[in-house]
Amino acid sequence: MKEYPITSYATYIKNGTESTCIQFFEHNRDRGAVRFFPDDSELKDAELGSEGKIFLNMRINRLNAVLDILRHQNPLYLFFEDGNNAGLRSKRETVGDDDLWIT
Repeated sequence: MKEYPITSYATYIKNGTESTCIQFFEHNRDRGAVRFFPDDSELKDAELGSEGKIFLNMRINRLNAVLDILRHQNPLYLFFEDGNNAGLRSKRETVGDDDLWIT
């Protein structure tokens, strides 16, 4: 399995079939991206590029969820085992280990 720690990201909009992309970096190294497509598009499986970059393909309706994970989880990892088993993950966290207090 290929896995990279993600230290930063960039968002951008491209011409053509990809409406929005989020590019992932491990320090200054480009490690891959999530490419977002219209909700009615047929999605290809995730891909591992020739340079070891991981490319995930998602529907645009998942954009907000992915951005929420990027903003609130740390550390994050981009992983690829095969085309059907690839994605973003956070570290394991202990149940109940939260700083939120409700009074």
